[in-house]
Amino acid sequence: GRRITLLSKHKKPVSVLRISPDEYGVVSGAWDRAVLYWDLNTGKLARAFAGHMSQISSIEFQPWSTQVQAQDVDTEPVDKRASPVLLTTSIDGQCLLWDMRAPKALPQSFHLPKKTPPWATSACWSCDGRRIYVGRRNNTVDEYELGMGSQPSRTLKLPMNSGPVTALAMMGNSRSLVCASTDNVRMWDLASVERRSSVPFQIIPGHHGGTISTILVDETSRYMLTTSGNRGWDGSSNNRPLVILDDYFVKDGQLSELLESNNGIDIAWASKGDYFEIPSDNP
Repeated sequence: GRRITLLSKHKKPVSVLRISPDEYGVVSGAWDRAVLYWDLNTGKLARAFAGHMSQISSIEFQPWSTQVQAQDVDTEPVDKRASPVLLTTSIDGQCLLWDMRAPKALPQSFHLPKKTPPWATSACWSCDGRRIYVGRRNNTVDEYELGMGSQPSRTLKLPMNSGPVTALAMMGNSRSLVCASTDNVRMWDLASVERRSSVPFQIIPGHHGGTISTILVDETSRYMLTTSGNRGWDGSSNNRPLVILDDYFVKDGQLSELLESNNGIDIAWASKGDYFEIPSDNP
C-alpha cells in the first residue's frame, strides 16, 4: 500500500513497536537504547524515555482493566484507555516501569534474581495488570507482582534443553501464558505450576529450531500469530512468520517485528533500518 508517513529519529535499527491503547500514539524502541513516543496525529516525537543501557527488547502497555501507578507519583482519575503505565525491557535484563503522565518521574525498576544471567527479550502483563512476566536466558520466566517489591514472586522453569525464552504473551483467561524458546512454543497453565503431579504446560506445534521474536494473540484468544527471527541478536534463523488460525498454518514473507492496531486490522512493521513504516489501506 501507499506509505502514510515515515517516523525517523532512531540512530540504530528499530527492534520494537507498540501502539498506545487510545491509538493516538505509538512507542518505538531500538538498538540505540532509546524508547520514543510518537504522536500519530502530527507524526512528531512527543516524548523520549531515557534509562536503558542496552538494546530495547520489548514494550508493553498495562491492560485497561486496572491502572497501577509508578512509585511516588501523585495521581488523578484518568480515562483507562490512556493506559498511563508503560513497561519496557532491554536485552541486558533491565525491566522498567514508566508513568506516561509524569515526564520527570524516575521509572520503577525490577531486579534480576540472584544467579540469573543478564537477558530479557520479552515481557508481558497479566490481563488484570497486576503481574509482569519476563523471559530470561536461563530457561526461566520471572513473575513480578506490582506493589510487592522489585524481586520476582516466583519463577517458572522450562526444561533444561528448551533454550532462552524469547517471546511471551498472555491469553485472555489470565491463566494461560504462551512462552516461546528456541525449541518450540509452550502454553503454561499458571494455576497448576505448583502441582508436582502434572506437567504445567502443553506444546504448541509449528516452530522448531528457530528463534521466535513475536507472539500476537487476539482479544478472543482464538487466533495467535508468531514470527521467527532473532533480530540480529544471536545466530541465524529463517526469519519467516508462522500464522496460526485455529488449525491452519500459513508461512510467508520476512518480518522481524509486528505491530497490530487495537482494531485488529492495521499492521505496521519494523525494517532492518532505523525507521518503521505505517502502510495505508489504499493501494
